[in-house]
Amino acid sequence: MTLRAQLLVLQVVIVLVLVCTTGLVASTLQERQLREAYVDRMTGVAQSVARLPAIHDAFDDEDPSATIQPIAEVIREASEVTYVVVTDENGVRYSHPDPEQIGQRVSTDPSVPLSGQIWTGTQTGTLGTSWRVKVPVYGDAADDASPAPVIGTASVGILESELRADLTDDHNWLLGALAAATVIGVLCAAWVTRLVRRRIYLLEPEDIATLLETRGLTDALRSQSHEFANTVHVISGLLELGRTEEAVAFIERSGYGGLVTASAVAPGVRSPELAALLLVKVITARERGATLDVDDASELAAPATPDASSLHTDALVVLGNLIDNAVDAVGQDGRVRVLLCSDGTHLRLQVDDDGPGIPDALHHQVFKAGFSTKVPGDREHSRGIGLALVRRVVDRRDGEVAIGTGDLGGARVTVDLPVPASAGGRSRAAAGSRVATGAPEVTA
Repeated sequence: MTLRAQLLVLQVVIVLVLVCTTGLVASTLQERQLREAYVDRMTGVAQSVARLPAIHDAFDDEDPSATIQPIAEVIREASEVTYVVVTDENGVRYSHPDPEQIGQRVSTDPSVPLSGQIWTGTQTGTLGTSWRVKVPVYGDAADDASPAPVIGTASVGILESELRADLTDDHNWLLGALAAATVIGVLCAAWVTRLVRRRIYLLEPEDIATLLETRGLTDALRSQSHEFANTVHVISGLLELGRTEEAVAFIERSGYGGLVTASAVAPGVRSPELAALLLVKVITARERGATLDVDDASELAAPATPDASSLHTDALVVLGNLIDNAVDAVGQDGRVRVLLCSDGTHLRLQVDDDGPGIPDALHHQVFKAGFSTKVPGDREHSRGIGLALVRRVVDRRDGEVAIGTGDLGGARVTVDLPVPASAGGRSRAAAGSRVATGAPEVTA
């Protein structure tokens, strides 16, 4: 997946998660508020019915329903509820939207309102499942010191289906708002992705890594040129002074200190990119007081196909970062050794050092982005990137990376990258020339 696709997908996922979470919370709060509003309305209606003098007086009539039923129906229609039911202390109905239910005992338990308490909840009755409120109907007290007796109940409810219909109507505008927010979020995500890509000049992570390696090459060549210029100045000065023998001796002592060539560093590596990288790394390691050697068994042919060139480009990223980490680990007077070889099916890149090594417990963590065992400093912002890039290249190539202990006593990191079938025949390096690890390795 390209960086552009990763950025876009990540942002779209974030937008969708936020929108869905917001929608769920808003819907839950909306339903709660709707139910509370209905409870307030139904409680008010039920208490009004229970306190009506006409309702209260009708309980003493020979046929209470003759008075209570018309009043209950008028209140039901005016308050837009499903039913208003009044019962006596035995739960026998005096009113009901269905006249045939009058005189029948209620189908639900009336014990809570008959005990003098208000009950709220969902129950299934003769009209279906409804959200309802039940309140007690009090009679006249025997005297001022006695409590008023409960002589019946007043129940008011609304069908759950009607409540859900009202909730659906309210949800329509909420869903519309969420859909609009999603569209705007996705468009903004696409814009941000495009902006980020433009800021990094449409480069992919591997391209950026290659550019960093190129910058390292430029710095190393500049440093080498400066060093060589100083050497030439010394030789020129000796010759001007007529001290020819001293000039020759100085040249012999310098060896290739003034100009390092790729052929001298890695004669068996005929891949131009990798040979140039090794040249740069030898120079930069020497400038930092460390020694970088290329194993004599290293032998790698120049890429003959586009697939082989692509493989060598990825190898640049892997090898460059492995060497940088090894040089950082060994410090002054340390030693790093590199092996490159291919048996025709796999390209092996192996870096040994004489540093402190990598603890077993950290073998799997060192490849995580941002993880670093180095001491924080001026380059703290760039820590924890190199081995993460190595891991990414290995995963993309379906290769393997292993950490162990090498012959130098420090860490040994070995990377095997499969050679594409179209990349051509075997390298002149035989499979037997692949160096075995000095201690058991842990595959990451």
